[in-house]
Amino acid sequence: MQCKTMKAVGIYALLGALMVAASAESTPPLLLPENGKTQYRIVIARDAPEGEDGAAKELAKVLGQITGAEFPVGRDDEPESDSEIVVGDTRRKSVSPGHAAAKDPFCKLYFDALLQGVEGAKKHLPEMLRAADEVAGRLVAGGHLYIACARSDFVSEGSHRGGGLMLLKRYSPSAKPTPKDVVIVGWTNTTPGQDLALLRALRRSGSLVIGIGPKPPPNTAKQLLSCVDAVLESSSPLPATVTGHFGDESYPLVSIENLVLLWTLQGEIVAACTRHGRMPTLYQSILVPGGRERNAKYKGLRFHKKHDVPPVPPGLLGRSYLKEIAVIFRNLRDKETAVIHEVASACNETRKGGRQIHAFLIGHFPAYQAGAPGDPKFMWQLDGVEGGEKPVVKELQQKLRAGDLFFFLGYYRRPTASYEAARQVGVRIVEVIAGADTPPSDAVRPDYVIHPGWPYHDALVAVPHYDVKILPGSGVVQASIFWAVQGAMTQ
Repeated sequence: MQCKTMKAVGIYALLGALMVAASAESTPPLLLPENGKTQYRIVIARDAPEGEDGAAKELAKVLGQITGAEFPVGRDDEPESDSEIVVGDTRRKSVSPGHAAAKDPFCKLYFDALLQGVEGAKKHLPEMLRAADEVAGRLVAGGHLYIACARSDFVSEGSHRGGGLMLLKRYSPSAKPTPKDVVIVGWTNTTPGQDLALLRALRRSGSLVIGIGPKPPPNTAKQLLSCVDAVLESSSPLPATVTGHFGDESYPLVSIENLVLLWTLQGEIVAACTRHGRMPTLYQSILVPGGRERNAKYKGLRFHKKHDVPPVPPGLLGRSYLKEIAVIFRNLRDKETAVIHEVASACNETRKGGRQIHAFLIGHFPAYQAGAPGDPKFMWQLDGVEGGEKPVVKELQQKLRAGDLFFFLGYYRRPTASYEAARQVGVRIVEVIAGADTPPSDAVRPDYVIHPGWPYHDALVAVPHYDVKILPGSGVVQASIFWAVQGAMTQ
């Protein structure tokens, strides 16, 4: 049997729980050690806090004193067995006899985990500042900055992006970075073989390599980490009450924290450059009026020829970004959980009726979420995009059928023609946009509206005396809403 415990369980309370579990008629007997040996081991999360680690060791000690057997302490990234005593929040699915499953709405649990990930990112600021200083020195000296990942989503989000660095290039084998250059590499532990191959190639280039991702699997950790010069670890908690909704995949959490770390680092690279007297050029969202024209003026320029930006103190831009993204996650948790669960119910009702959910996922990162690790594949992704942020009406007319649901995850503007096409065939509409215009009073309105909370211009952080804000929030937030709805559908 498996004996699963909850957070902050006292050692003797836990022993009592084990005795209750052993005596329960509905569970197999708890086999006591024989001849000083036991099949059982104690399991904690791979990134368990010091308190849980200490509690597990104390429990092992007490059980050893009682039974005369040695109870080893393992981690939840090791293979699961039927003889485990699990302490704290882990990725194990089961719950101890007598304990109910989590009663909080899934969205609260999910956004709480993301918020804890943001708090964890703050702990990486010291090494991030050191890395940013080294990057800035190389850029000012003429070096190049690349972004790489075995998955396309991380690279897509980080480059050619409103609020992001214009000088950041997408890595490819033909790029041939040199020892003067820097490469930011992301991983999510979903493609460990490809991650290792990529990092080995970058190590051979001699470039400075900065890694962003969760702790690698034990069988590749030593090799992978030997290929990077600095690591910003995605340390989001991975509670089973969240990952269990995604087939125990951690991607819906760690991929988003990777982006939070990426944008925080970009902010600190900008700040470090200003302390060298240089201001890098950054994109403005092309969906903001004048954005394309403004960006065109700086095409091909790595740094502004003239600027009024003063030296920005270390940590200012990074902390500002973390503060703003936390505000958005908190608002989603506190103000949008109810409607997200309503949307999940409507989606489930649609599927139970034999109909389909058609999802329009716009954006550098969200477009890659359908089919990503952990996706339960409840939604069918629409293909076409027109006008930068709208579905192709002809595709909707071909695919939508009465009783379907249209899930529109956009940027700013309501696609009125798309909504009209959906309503004409009896399709319900879910809308996720920041909102920048007021549609006509007679326009078709969505049945459900989730307010994502990023600002109209997308970027979240002001740089003193710079003409636009930098560091976007939309990709992070859009993806989190996509996963929140999917997870809530399974609750």
